[in-house]
Amino acid sequence: MRMLSFVFVPLLCFSAEFNDVFYKALELSPMLKAKEQSILASRQNLLGEATYKNPILSIGLNDMLLNDNFLRRDVESMQTQFIGITQEFETFGKLDLKEAILRADTLILEYELEDLRLELYKKMALKVEEISTSNTLLELLEQKKSNLSLLLKYSEQSINIAEIFKVSVELQKKIFVVEDKILETKEKLESYKNEFKYLSNQDYMSVERAKIENNFSQDEIKKSPKYKIYEIKAKQLELTSKLEDRKKYSNVNVGVVYNHRQNYEDYLSVSASFSLPIYGSEEAKVQKTRHLSAENTQKEQNYISNAMAVFDTNDKRVEYLKRRVKNLDDILYKYKELNRYDKSNITNSVTLEKNIENENLLLDLEIEKLKYNLDMKSALLELFYLTSGSLK
Repeated sequence: MRMLSFVFVPLLCFSAEFNDVFYKALELSPMLKAKEQSILASRQNLLGEATYKNPILSIGLNDMLLNDNFLRRDVESMQTQFIGITQEFETFGKLDLKEAILRADTLILEYELEDLRLELYKKMALKVEEISTSNTLLELLEQKKSNLSLLLKYSEQSINIAEIFKVSVELQKKIFVVEDKILETKEKLESYKNEFKYLSNQDYMSVERAKIENNFSQDEIKKSPKYKIYEIKAKQLELTSKLEDRKKYSNVNVGVVYNHRQNYEDYLSVSASFSLPIYGSEEAKVQKTRHLSAENTQKEQNYISNAMAVFDTNDKRVEYLKRRVKNLDDILYKYKELNRYDKSNITNSVTLEKNIENENLLLDLEIEKLKYNLDMKSALLELFYLTSGSLK
Protein backbone atom coordinates (compact mmCIF):
# COMPACT_ATOMS: atom_id res chain seq x y z
CA MET A 1 0.00 0.00 0.00
CA ARG A 2 1.11 3.56 -0.68
CA MET A 3 2.48 5.17 2.48
CA LEU A 4 1.12 8.55 3.53
CA SER A 5 3.56 11.24 4.56
CA PHE A 6 2.86 14.42 6.49
CA VAL A 7 4.40 17.85 6.22
CA PHE A 8 4.75 20.17 9.22
CA VAL A 9 3.41 23.66 8.72
CA PRO A 10 5.01 26.15 11.14
CA LEU A 11 2.31 27.77 13.26
CA LEU A 12 2.41 30.15 16.18
CA CYS A 13 0.26 27.81 18.27
CA PHE A 14 0.40 24.10 18.99
CA SER A 15 -0.34 22.01 15.90
CA ALA A 16 -1.76 18.50 16.20
CA GLU A 17 -0.62 15.80 13.80
CA PHE A 18 -3.21 15.03 11.19
CA ASN A 19 -2.97 11.26 11.63
CA ASP A 20 -3.67 11.58 15.38
CA VAL A 21 -6.78 13.66 14.75
CA PHE A 22 -7.88 11.36 11.93
CA TYR A 23 -7.55 8.10 13.88
CA LYS A 24 -9.39 9.64 16.80
CA ALA A 25 -12.15 10.54 14.32
CA LEU A 26 -12.27 6.89 13.25
CA GLU A 27 -12.88 5.89 16.87
CA LEU A 28 -15.61 8.50 17.37
CA SER A 29 -17.50 8.15 14.08
CA PRO A 30 -21.07 6.79 14.62
CA MET A 31 -21.28 5.80 10.95
CA LEU A 32 -18.10 3.69 11.17
CA LYS A 33 -19.25 2.16 14.45
CA ALA A 34 -22.54 1.19 12.82
CA LYS A 35 -20.70 -0.45 9.93
CA GLU A 36 -18.45 -2.34 12.37
CA GLN A 37 -21.55 -3.67 14.12
CA SER A 38 -22.91 -4.78 10.74
CA ILE A 39 -19.70 -6.76 10.20
CA LEU A 40 -20.00 -8.40 13.61
CA ALA A 41 -23.64 -9.25 12.90
CA SER A 42 -22.64 -10.72 9.53
CA ARG A 43 -20.04 -12.94 11.20
CA GLN A 44 -22.63 -14.19 13.67
CA ASN A 45 -25.01 -14.80 10.78
CA LEU A 46 -22.35 -17.03 9.25
CA LEU A 47 -22.23 -19.09 12.43
CA GLY A 48 -26.01 -19.25 12.57
CA GLU A 49 -26.81 -20.03 8.94
CA ALA A 50 -23.87 -21.99 7.51
CA THR A 51 -24.63 -25.09 9.56
CA TYR A 52 -27.09 -27.95 9.61
CA LYS A 53 -30.61 -27.21 10.77
CA ASN A 54 -31.51 -28.29 14.28
CA PRO A 55 -32.87 -31.84 14.51
CA ILE A 56 -36.59 -32.23 15.20
CA LEU A 57 -37.61 -34.27 18.24
CA SER A 58 -41.04 -35.96 18.14
CA ILE A 59 -42.89 -37.40 21.15
CA GLY A 60 -46.40 -38.82 21.07
CA LEU A 61 -49.03 -41.50 21.37
CA ASN A 62 -51.07 -43.18 18.66
CA ASP A 63 -54.22 -45.27 18.46
CA MET A 64 -55.97 -43.65 21.43
CA LEU A 65 -59.36 -45.45 21.60
CA LEU A 66 -62.44 -43.26 21.74
CA ASN A 67 -64.36 -45.45 24.18
CA ASP A 68 -64.12 -46.62 27.76
CA ASN A 69 -60.61 -47.90 27.05
CA PHE A 70 -59.32 -44.40 26.24
CA LEU A 71 -56.57 -44.55 28.87
CA ARG A 72 -55.54 -48.16 28.27
CA ARG A 73 -52.43 -48.75 26.14
CA ASP A 74 -52.44 -52.58 26.01
CA VAL A 75 -55.66 -53.32 24.17
CA GLU A 76 -54.14 -53.87 20.74
CA SER A 77 -50.68 -54.18 19.21
CA MET A 78 -50.87 -50.95 17.20
CA GLN A 79 -50.98 -48.81 20.33
CA THR A 80 -47.52 -47.24 20.85
CA GLN A 81 -45.79 -44.50 22.77
CA PHE A 82 -43.00 -43.17 20.60
CA ILE A 83 -40.02 -40.82 20.58
CA GLY A 84 -38.25 -39.95 17.37
CA ILE A 85 -35.68 -37.62 15.84
CA THR A 86 -35.53 -36.20 12.31
CA GLN A 87 -32.51 -34.50 10.72
CA GLU A 88 -32.25 -32.71 7.39
CA PHE A 89 -28.97 -33.34 5.56
CA GLU A 90 -27.61 -30.87 3.01
CA THR A 91 -26.61 -32.65 -0.18
CA PHE A 92 -24.20 -31.97 -3.05
CA GLY A 93 -22.08 -29.42 -1.16
CA LYS A 94 -24.89 -26.89 -0.69
CA LEU A 95 -23.82 -26.12 2.87
CA ASP A 96 -20.29 -25.24 1.74
CA LEU A 97 -21.72 -22.92 -0.91
CA LYS A 98 -23.95 -21.21 1.67
CA GLU A 99 -20.92 -20.65 3.89
CA ALA A 100 -18.92 -19.15 1.01
CA ILE A 101 -21.81 -16.82 0.09
CA LEU A 102 -22.15 -15.61 3.69
CA ARG A 103 -18.38 -15.07 3.95
CA ALA A 104 -18.64 -12.91 0.83
CA ASP A 105 -21.33 -10.83 2.59
CA THR A 106 -18.94 -10.17 5.46
CA LEU A 107 -16.08 -9.36 3.10
CA ILE A 108 -18.23 -6.85 1.21
CA LEU A 109 -19.08 -5.11 4.49
CA GLU A 110 -15.39 -4.98 5.40
CA TYR A 111 -14.56 -3.33 2.06
CA GLU A 112 -17.43 -0.89 2.58
CA LEU A 113 -15.93 0.00 5.96
CA GLU A 114 -12.52 0.60 4.38
CA ASP A 115 -14.11 2.77 1.71
CA LEU A 116 -15.78 4.87 4.42
CA ARG A 117 -12.41 5.30 6.12
CA LEU A 118 -10.73 6.42 2.90
CA GLU A 119 -13.57 8.81 2.14
CA LEU A 120 -13.35 10.27 5.65
CA TYR A 121 -9.61 10.73 5.25
CA LYS A 122 -10.11 12.56 1.95
CA LYS A 123 -12.82 14.84 3.34
CA MET A 124 -10.98 15.65 6.59
CA ALA A 125 -7.70 16.35 4.78
CA LEU A 126 -9.52 18.66 2.37
CA LYS A 127 -11.19 20.53 5.26
CA VAL A 128 -7.80 21.07 6.89
CA GLU A 129 -6.54 22.45 3.58
CA GLU A 130 -9.55 24.75 3.24
CA ILE A 131 -9.21 26.01 6.82
CA SER A 132 -5.47 26.60 6.53
CA THR A 133 -5.92 28.32 3.17
CA SER A 134 -8.70 30.54 4.58
CA ASN A 135 -6.53 31.56 7.54
CA THR A 136 -3.68 32.53 5.24
CA LEU A 137 -6.09 34.30 2.89
CA LEU A 138 -7.44 36.36 5.80
CA GLU A 139 -3.92 37.46 6.71
CA LEU A 140 -3.23 38.54 3.13
CA LEU A 141 -6.54 40.39 2.86
CA GLU A 142 -6.01 42.15 6.17
CA GLN A 143 -2.58 43.24 4.96
CA LYS A 144 -4.09 44.48 1.71
CA LYS A 145 -6.76 46.40 3.63
CA SER A 146 -4.11 47.89 5.93
CA ASN A 147 -2.10 49.07 2.91
CA LEU A 148 -5.16 50.71 1.35
CA SER A 149 -6.13 52.34 4.67
CA LEU A 150 -2.63 53.76 5.02
CA LEU A 151 -2.81 55.14 1.50
CA LEU A 152 -6.24 56.63 2.21
CA LYS A 153 -4.93 58.35 5.33
CA TYR A 154 -1.95 59.68 3.39
CA SER A 155 -4.09 60.93 0.51
CA GLU A 156 -6.36 62.87 2.87
CA GLN A 157 -3.36 65.00 3.85
CA SER A 158 -2.91 66.17 0.29
CA ILE A 159 -3.17 69.91 -0.49
CA ASN A 160 -5.22 69.38 -3.66
CA ILE A 161 -8.84 69.14 -2.46
CA ALA A 162 -10.22 67.89 -5.77
CA GLU A 163 -7.56 65.21 -5.95
CA ILE A 164 -8.24 64.20 -2.33
CA PHE A 165 -11.92 63.54 -3.05
CA LYS A 166 -11.28 61.55 -6.21
CA VAL A 167 -8.53 59.37 -4.70
CA SER A 168 -10.45 58.94 -1.43
CA VAL A 169 -13.55 57.61 -3.19
CA GLU A 170 -11.53 55.15 -5.26
CA LEU A 171 -9.63 53.91 -2.21
CA GLN A 172 -12.79 53.53 -0.14
CA LYS A 173 -14.31 51.45 -2.93
CA LYS A 174 -11.26 49.20 -2.94
CA ILE A 175 -11.34 48.88 0.86
CA PHE A 176 -15.05 48.06 0.71
CA VAL A 177 -14.37 45.25 -1.78
CA VAL A 178 -11.58 43.86 0.41
CA GLU A 179 -13.78 44.03 3.52
CA ASP A 180 -16.48 42.11 1.67
CA LYS A 181 -13.93 39.46 0.77
CA ILE A 182 -12.74 39.31 4.39
CA LEU A 183 -16.32 38.82 5.62
CA GLU A 184 -16.96 36.14 2.99
CA THR A 185 -13.74 34.34 3.93
CA LYS A 186 -14.58 34.43 7.65
CA GLU A 187 -18.01 32.93 6.95
CA LYS A 188 -16.44 30.18 4.84
CA LEU A 189 -13.85 29.55 7.54
CA GLU A 190 -16.56 29.11 10.16
CA SER A 191 -18.44 26.78 7.82
CA TYR A 192 -15.29 24.72 7.17
CA LYS A 193 -14.68 24.36 10.91
CA ASN A 194 -18.27 23.20 11.46
CA GLU A 195 -17.92 20.68 8.64
CA PHE A 196 -14.64 19.47 10.15
CA LYS A 197 -16.37 18.99 13.51
CA TYR A 198 -19.20 17.07 11.82
CA LEU A 199 -16.71 14.79 10.04
CA SER A 200 -14.35 14.22 12.97
CA ASN A 201 -16.62 14.70 16.02
CA GLN A 202 -13.91 17.03 17.34
CA ASP A 203 -13.58 20.79 17.63
CA TYR A 204 -11.06 22.14 15.16
CA MET A 205 -7.59 22.91 16.38
CA SER A 206 -4.48 23.72 14.39
CA VAL A 207 -3.75 20.58 12.41
CA GLU A 208 -0.82 19.68 10.23
CA ARG A 209 -1.69 19.45 6.56
CA ALA A 210 -1.43 16.01 4.96
CA LYS A 211 1.03 15.82 2.11
CA ILE A 212 -0.01 13.37 -0.59
CA GLU A 213 2.70 12.37 -3.01
CA ASN A 214 1.74 12.57 -6.68
CA ASN A 215 2.67 9.04 -7.75
CA PHE A 216 -0.71 7.64 -8.73
CA SER A 217 -1.49 5.20 -11.52
CA GLN A 218 -4.77 4.28 -13.22
CA ASP A 219 -3.91 0.62 -12.72
CA GLU A 220 -4.31 1.13 -8.97
CA ILE A 221 -8.03 1.90 -9.35
CA LYS A 222 -8.66 -1.83 -9.17
CA LYS A 223 -7.09 -1.87 -5.69
CA SER A 224 -9.77 0.43 -4.30
CA PRO A 225 -12.45 -0.98 -1.96
CA LYS A 226 -15.24 0.18 -4.27
CA TYR A 227 -13.87 -1.92 -7.13
CA LYS A 228 -13.13 -4.88 -4.85
CA ILE A 229 -16.81 -4.91 -3.83
CA TYR A 230 -17.80 -5.48 -7.47
CA GLU A 231 -15.29 -8.34 -7.70
CA ILE A 232 -16.59 -9.99 -4.54
CA LYS A 233 -20.21 -9.57 -5.64
CA ALA A 234 -19.39 -11.21 -8.98
CA LYS A 235 -17.93 -14.25 -7.21
CA GLN A 236 -20.80 -14.29 -4.73
CA LEU A 237 -23.40 -14.31 -7.51
CA GLU A 238 -21.51 -17.11 -9.25
CA LEU A 239 -21.68 -19.14 -6.03
CA THR A 240 -25.37 -18.27 -5.61
CA SER A 241 -26.06 -19.52 -9.14
CA LYS A 242 -24.32 -22.81 -8.33
CA LEU A 243 -26.31 -23.13 -5.10
CA GLU A 244 -29.63 -22.54 -6.83
CA ASP A 245 -28.67 -25.06 -9.50
CA ARG A 246 -27.84 -27.67 -6.86
CA LYS A 247 -31.14 -27.05 -5.13
CA LYS A 248 -32.64 -29.03 -8.00
CA TYR A 249 -31.30 -32.00 -6.02
CA SER A 250 -33.26 -31.98 -2.80
CA ASN A 251 -31.95 -32.29 0.71
CA VAL A 252 -32.75 -35.54 2.49
CA ASN A 253 -34.68 -35.72 5.75
CA VAL A 254 -33.81 -38.87 7.76
CA GLY A 255 -35.95 -39.89 10.72
CA VAL A 256 -35.65 -42.59 13.38
CA VAL A 257 -38.55 -43.36 15.75
CA TYR A 258 -38.52 -45.67 18.76
CA ASN A 259 -41.96 -47.18 19.43
CA HIS A 260 -42.89 -48.66 22.82
CA ARG A 261 -45.85 -51.07 23.21
CA GLN A 262 -47.30 -52.49 26.40
CA ASN A 263 -47.54 -56.32 26.36
CA TYR A 264 -45.94 -56.34 22.89
CA GLU A 265 -42.43 -56.06 21.45
CA ASP A 266 -41.02 -52.56 20.93
CA TYR A 267 -39.83 -51.63 17.45
CA LEU A 268 -38.00 -48.92 15.42
CA SER A 269 -39.28 -46.92 12.46
CA VAL A 270 -36.77 -45.46 9.95
CA SER A 271 -37.71 -43.03 7.16
CA ALA A 272 -36.18 -40.82 4.50
CA SER A 273 -37.92 -38.01 2.62
CA PHE A 274 -37.06 -35.38 0.02
CA SER A 275 -38.94 -32.86 -2.09
CA LEU A 276 -39.56 -33.35 -5.81
CA PRO A 277 -38.34 -30.38 -7.92
CA ILE A 278 -41.05 -30.65 -10.57
CA TYR A 279 -42.42 -27.08 -10.82
CA GLY A 280 -39.25 -25.35 -12.06
CA SER A 281 -38.82 -22.77 -9.29
CA GLU A 282 -35.15 -23.72 -8.88
CA GLU A 283 -34.38 -23.07 -12.56
CA ALA A 284 -36.15 -19.70 -12.35
CA LYS A 285 -33.91 -18.73 -9.43
CA VAL A 286 -30.83 -19.84 -11.39
CA GLN A 287 -31.83 -17.58 -14.28
CA LYS A 288 -32.56 -14.70 -11.89
CA THR A 289 -29.06 -15.01 -10.41
CA ARG A 290 -27.49 -15.02 -13.87
CA HIS A 291 -29.29 -11.79 -14.74
CA LEU A 292 -28.11 -10.23 -11.47
CA SER A 293 -24.57 -11.32 -12.31
CA ALA A 294 -24.81 -9.67 -15.75
CA GLU A 295 -26.14 -6.51 -14.07
CA ASN A 296 -23.20 -6.48 -11.65
CA THR A 297 -20.76 -6.87 -14.56
CA GLN A 298 -22.27 -3.85 -16.30
CA LYS A 299 -22.09 -1.80 -13.09
CA GLU A 300 -18.46 -2.82 -12.63
CA GLN A 301 -17.59 -1.72 -16.16
CA ASN A 302 -19.45 1.54 -15.64
CA TYR A 303 -17.58 2.19 -12.38
CA ILE A 304 -14.20 1.56 -14.03
CA SER A 305 -15.02 3.85 -16.95
CA ASN A 306 -16.20 6.62 -14.65
CA ALA A 307 -13.27 6.21 -12.22
CA MET A 308 -10.75 6.34 -15.07
CA ALA A 309 -12.39 9.48 -16.45
CA VAL A 310 -12.30 11.14 -13.02
CA PHE A 311 -8.68 10.01 -12.58
CA ASP A 312 -7.68 11.42 -15.96
CA THR A 313 -9.41 14.75 -15.26
CA ASN A 314 -7.78 15.20 -11.86
CA ASP A 315 -4.38 13.99 -13.03
CA LYS A 316 -4.36 16.54 -15.87
CA ARG A 317 -5.62 19.22 -13.49
CA VAL A 318 -2.75 18.57 -11.09
CA GLU A 319 -0.23 18.95 -13.89
CA TYR A 320 -1.93 22.11 -15.14
CA LEU A 321 -2.02 23.65 -11.66
CA LYS A 322 1.61 22.76 -11.07
CA ARG A 323 2.54 24.75 -14.16
CA ARG A 324 0.34 27.65 -13.05
CA VAL A 325 1.93 27.71 -9.59
CA LYS A 326 5.41 27.61 -11.14
CA ASN A 327 4.52 30.49 -13.44
CA LEU A 328 3.15 32.46 -10.49
CA ASP A 329 6.31 31.78 -8.51
CA ASP A 330 8.39 33.13 -11.40
CA ILE A 331 6.21 36.25 -11.63
CA LEU A 332 6.31 36.73 -7.87
CA TYR A 333 10.08 36.48 -7.85
CA LYS A 334 10.39 39.09 -10.61
CA TYR A 335 7.94 41.50 -8.96
CA LYS A 336 9.67 41.14 -5.60
CA GLU A 337 13.01 41.87 -7.21
CA LEU A 338 11.54 44.86 -9.05
CA ASN A 339 9.95 46.12 -5.84
CA ARG A 340 13.24 45.85 -3.99
CA TYR A 341 14.97 47.69 -6.82
CA ASP A 342 12.42 50.53 -6.75
CA LYS A 343 12.83 50.94 -3.01
CA SER A 344 16.62 50.91 -3.13
CA ASN A 345 17.03 53.16 -6.18
CA ILE A 346 17.74 56.59 -4.75
CA THR A 347 17.38 58.32 -8.10
CA ASN A 348 13.89 56.94 -8.50
CA SER A 349 11.41 58.86 -6.40
CA VAL A 350 9.00 56.07 -5.47
CA THR A 351 5.81 57.42 -3.99
CA LEU A 352 3.86 55.71 -1.20
CA GLU A 353 1.05 55.06 -3.68
CA LYS A 354 3.37 53.24 -6.05
CA ASN A 355 4.94 51.28 -3.21
CA ILE A 356 1.57 50.12 -1.88
CA GLU A 357 0.35 49.34 -5.38
CA ASN A 358 3.35 47.04 -5.82
CA GLU A 359 2.80 45.38 -2.45
CA ASN A 360 -0.89 44.78 -3.12
CA LEU A 361 -0.09 43.34 -6.50
CA LEU A 362 2.21 40.87 -4.78
CA LEU A 363 -0.56 40.07 -2.29
CA ASP A 364 -3.00 39.43 -5.16
CA LEU A 365 -0.52 37.03 -6.72
CA GLU A 366 -0.11 35.24 -3.39
CA ILE A 367 -3.90 34.97 -3.10
CA GLU A 368 -4.10 33.50 -6.59
CA LYS A 369 -1.38 31.02 -5.68
CA LEU A 370 -3.38 29.96 -2.60
CA LYS A 371 -6.35 29.12 -4.82
CA TYR A 372 -4.20 27.08 -7.19
CA ASN A 373 -2.60 25.14 -4.35
CA LEU A 374 -5.98 24.38 -2.78
CA ASP A 375 -7.38 23.16 -6.11
CA MET A 376 -4.29 21.02 -6.61
CA LYS A 377 -4.60 19.45 -3.15
CA SER A 378 -8.27 18.72 -3.82
CA ALA A 379 -7.36 16.93 -7.06
CA LEU A 380 -4.54 15.00 -5.38
CA LEU A 381 -6.86 13.83 -2.60
CA GLU A 382 -9.36 12.62 -5.18
CA LEU A 383 -6.60 10.65 -6.92
CA PHE A 384 -5.55 9.22 -3.57
CA TYR A 385 -9.11 8.11 -2.83
CA LEU A 386 -9.56 6.50 -6.25
CA THR A 387 -6.36 4.44 -6.10
CA SER A 388 -5.85 3.52 -2.43
CA GLY A 389 -6.69 0.06 -1.17
CA SER A 390 -6.40 0.68 2.54
CA LEU A 391 -5.21 3.10 5.22
CA LYS A 392 -3.57 0.33 7.27
